[in-house]
Amino acid sequence: MRVLVTGAAGRVGSWVAEELANSGHDVRGMVRPGGRSVPEPLRSRIQVMEAALTDTRAIERAVAGADVVVHLAAQIVMADTPVDTYVDINTGGTLRLLEAAVRQDPPVRRFVHASTDNTYGPVHPQAAVITEDHPQTAGDYYSTSKLLAERLVENYHRIHGLEYSILRLGSVIAPDEAEPLFRREWVRAFFAMHADAGDRSNLWQLFRQCDDPVGELDAAVPAPDGNPALAVTGPSGTPWSIHFTDVRDVVDGVVLALEHPAAANQTFNMLGPRTTTFAEGAEVMARRRGAEVLEVRMPMTLAFELSSQKAARLLGYEPRWTFDDTLSSAPAVIGAG
Repeated sequence: MRVLVTGAAGRVGSWVAEELANSGHDVRGMVRPGGRSVPEPLRSRIQVMEAALTDTRAIERAVAGADVVVHLAAQIVMADTPVDTYVDINTGGTLRLLEAAVRQDPPVRRFVHASTDNTYGPVHPQAAVITEDHPQTAGDYYSTSKLLAERLVENYHRIHGLEYSILRLGSVIAPDEAEPLFRREWVRAFFAMHADAGDRSNLWQLFRQCDDPVGELDAAVPAPDGNPALAVTGPSGTPWSIHFTDVRDVVDGVVLALEHPAAANQTFNMLGPRTTTFAEGAEVMARRRGAEVLEVRMPMTLAFELSSQKAARLLGYEPRWTFDDTLSSAPAVIGAG
C-alpha cells in the first residue's frame, strides 16, 4: 500500500512512518520546508517530500499516487502566527489535501485525519467521561481549526465518497518526553507558557481564572532543591489530571484506522489506558526517580477524561502504555536511539 504521512518529521509522524515502513508499506513522508528533518535511518527507508500545508501544487505532488493519506501535520502552538495564517495551515491545509486526494486518478481510498480531544472543551468538560457522542465545544483557535477540519473531512465523504477515519488524540508523549513531567520545573513552565500565551493558549479559559498562576505556584512551592514532584489539586481538592497518550498507542490506533474495515467513516477517541492525575504522576516520580512529593492547591482545576471504548469495540484498540509504563521505558528507548 502506498501511504502518504504528513508531518513525517514530527513526534507522531516519524513513529507512524517507521511502523508502516516496517510493515512493508511504500511510505512517502511529507515535511515542512525548512522545518524538522526526518530522522535517520528512517529517512533512507521512505520517500521524503517537502510541502507546506499552504502550498497547493506541492501538496498535489505529495499526494500523487497515494492509496491512503495519514494527515498528522498541524501547527499546535499559535505563538505570533496571524489568525488567518494559522487557520489556513490547519484547516486550509486539510482542504488542500482532501482536494488532491479526490482529484487524482484513481482517488485516494481512505483519509485518516488526526484531530484533538481539545474539540470537546477540556476546561469545561460536558461529562465525567467524554465519548465521541458528546458535543464538541471548541473554545480556542487550535480546537476551532481542527473542528473545522473535521467537518471538511466528513463533507468530502458526502460529496466525493472519500472514506475517512477521524482520530481525536489525547495529549501525546514520546518516551523521551516523560522524564520532566509532574516535576516543579515542568509544572511551572506549563503554567508560564499558557499564561503568557493569553487567548492564544488552548487552555486560556482555565488560566484566566487566576491572575498570576506562576506567582501562585511560586508562593506555594518556593524553589526548593531537587525539583520535587507536584500533586496539584483544584480549590476543592479535585486532582488535576491529563489524559496522556503514549505515541506507541497512537501508532497502533493509526494502523487500525488505516487498515480496519470498521474504521471507515467513523470518528474515534484514541487515548492512553486512563487519565493520569497529578497525584498519580507525582507518586510514579517518587517511586521510579526518588522525587520528593509536595501537594499544591491551585485556584482552578484541570480534570478531563475521555473514553476510547468505541475504538476498543469496533477496532480492537487496546492501549497499553500508562504514564508509569512510559516513564519506565524511557531509558531503554533513549539508549537505543
